[in-house]
Amino acid sequence: MRITRPARAAQWTREKIDSLSTAEVRQLRDNAQRLNEAEIAVLCEQVLGSRPRGGARKASRARK
Repeated sequence: MRITRPARAAQWTREKIDSLSTAEVRQLRDNAQRLNEAEIAVLCEQVLGSRPRGGARKASRARK
């Protein structure tokens, strides 16, 4: 008898990941990498890459 791994990747779609906060997406990516779930980690990277970076706005305010 062979025990199969649960299909965790099937539970995560890009739309579902996109609805999470940036911190939650980072945590999900870190967990996916730790659990060797490459598909989920790639989806997280895609979502994070499509989001604007918040650091630039803060830096421009500091100069004023």
